Amino acid sequence: MSFDMCAKPFDLDDNAVRWVNDTFNAMTQEEKIAQLFVDMLWNDTGKQTAALLGRYPSGGLRYNNRKPRELYRQNAAAQKNSRIPLLIAANVEAGGNGAMTGGTKIGEGIACAATGDTRSAYEMGLYGCREAAAVGCNWTFAPVVDIDRNWRNCVIPTRCFGSDPDTVLEMALAYMKGANEAGVACCMKHFPGDGCDDRDQHIVTTVNDCTCEEWDASYGKVYQGMIGAGVPSIMVGHIQQPAYSRKLRPGIRDEEIMPATVAPELLQGLLREKLGFNGLIITDATHMVGLTGKMRRSEFLPIAVQSGCDMILYYRDHDEDLRFMWEGLESGQLTQERLDEAVLRVLAFKAMLRLHEKQRTNALMPAEEGLSVIGCPEHRAAAARIIDRSITLVKNSRAQLPITPQAHKRAILYSVSSVSLAARVLGKADKAREYLGNL
Repeated sequence: MSFDMCAKPFDLDDNAVRWVNDTFNAMTQEEKIAQLFVDMLWNDTGKQTAALLGRYPSGGLRYNNRKPRELYRQNAAAQKNSRIPLLIAANVEAGGNGAMTGGTKIGEGIACAATGDTRSAYEMGLYGCREAAAVGCNWTFAPVVDIDRNWRNCVIPTRCFGSDPDTVLEMALAYMKGANEAGVACCMKHFPGDGCDDRDQHIVTTVNDCTCEEWDASYGKVYQGMIGAGVPSIMVGHIQQPAYSRKLRPGIRDEEIMPATVAPELLQGLLREKLGFNGLIITDATHMVGLTGKMRRSEFLPIAVQSGCDMILYYRDHDEDLRFMWEGLESGQLTQERLDEAVLRVLAFKAMLRLHEKQRTNALMPAEEGLSVIGCPEHRAAAARIIDRSITLVKNSRAQLPITPQAHKRAILYSVSSVSLAARVLGKADKAREYLGNL
């Protein structure tokens, strides 16, 4: 396996390629393995962050959302104490609220799509990532390019851009345009595509049950369009795609069909070869039962990288996870060639963002005064405009409304989290709270 740093999406010049190669050649094996991990910070002080990165020089960070100035100082300490500049990520799915406390929620994906205007998704990407960049983020785990094919799905119906692949692609491209203008790299998710199963990969392995032809015309169309437009990274869900696993691995037994995270036929055969993706592949959170229910952690960490993932989302235990990688190398579950390729892709991704140049000029962090953009009037106005335009008329063509006990002897209430909605339906707020509390 190999890749071209000078091709899309990296497009590195000679100086950037030289930095990647020089940095790689100066790394110890321990540093290479640590570069594969995105760590999670929990309200760390600058001193704690410095000590953590001194011992575990991870390739990237996520963090627990808190006040902007606290995050700014935490991220500044992280970059200051990293020999190799860090990727710092946030879930800017709906706006700056995914990057810090008090950030502007521009609108859920489905709300942006409901406006019928790609400008809504563009502003979600632009304004959300402007706020994220103000605290030092350079990577957004978005857009969500899943497709709502099952109304019972409990993960992505409001987070994605809807059920029409063309709309999902148009909105995702607009989001990426906005994010790029804000200087933040996108990571679309969750390959091979959520939205078919009604279960949640946090608690069970889920399935994308499209035929190969159905997948090509829906999820594949979206992925192909985003890859063609230069999306630089993709997050892999703990989701099986049996049709393509069977097609690309003839004779595979049902019990051998694995979530994409550890399925080389999906990551290499489908994503790399068929779709031509040259960028960075990262796992979804590796604590989810959708993955842990299939393999022991000691097995799936090295196997995920060998299968085609370049980065691992979150440690469980730093020392233990790094040991699992070492043991995978010693046992042959992970080859040195695949490890090196993954590390080179991580470095190329950083060079694409010009982090090496920013580090040299002490510009990895923006000026602290830039925090004033968070929750600014321009962003709040955009959010209000999108929400106003997202209101959708549902026609009462079958005379089913209003719902009353007299006309409807039995009714099922589906509620995500809104007590106020339940209260309006049931008529009494305390009854609604009692009902939801028993779910």
